[in-house]
Amino acid sequence: MAHTLHKARSIMRTCLAFLLVAFTAFGCSDQVGSDDDTNLDAPVGKADASSVPGGAYTNATPHFGELSTVTLNADHTFTRTALQACPGGGTCAPRTETGKFLLTHSATKHYIHFYTAAGKSLDKYQWQLSLSKLSLNLEGDGEWFALALGASCESAGGNCTALVPDACEYGSVGDATQYSCGGGLGVECCLPLQPDNSCKTADDCSGGLPHFCKQCEDGTTSCAHWSCLENACQITSCN
Repeated sequence: MAHTLHKARSIMRTCLAFLLVAFTAFGCSDQVGSDDDTNLDAPVGKADASSVPGGAYTNATPHFGELSTVTLNADHTFTRTALQACPGGGTCAPRTETGKFLLTHSATKHYIHFYTAAGKSLDKYQWQLSLSKLSLNLEGDGEWFALALGASCESAGGNCTALVPDACEYGSVGDATQYSCGGGLGVECCLPLQPDNSCKTADDCSGGLPHFCKQCEDGTTSCAHWSCLENACQITSCN
């Protein structure tokens, strides 16, 4: 009887030890698997820009809650549109938003983080890029949707003008393969003039900054600031 009781207690101690190890391992893995996106991706416009989203994208079949178009510029500015419902029913004109964006990543995921022009966070989307297709998933939403490279001229904030000299004197002519004017002949897409993104030093860079900060490897905290990388103004944090 005593031997049986001793054996039962031994088995119980073994089981408790196993559970303790399992719970400890689970707790550690939860910390290691933290998905905070505190790192910045390579900026749009650098040599490896084909591996990150950039340019104009269009959702051919948008639903409420999805972006219809999004344009990501090299100077970290964006323009995006989304369907919106009319108060009396039906669909009203798309809602247009502009501001700043950052490309961030965690250990396992990549995000586009959108900010207002004043730097306040709007929302962020997990992204996946495959050839000319950009797939997005709003944080907290389980549904993905896809946008194809290219947009209409108007959705990118431009106007279709006659293809004549000086028709776009106070803007920049958009690439016809990315900014469509409906296939019409003798027209071009005139986009708002983008700020010059070139620089020699960080002092040449200016503009609103997103409210983005992170703890650096040396233990200090660094917030978003302008840097001059490869003669282009880019938003960085720890560098």
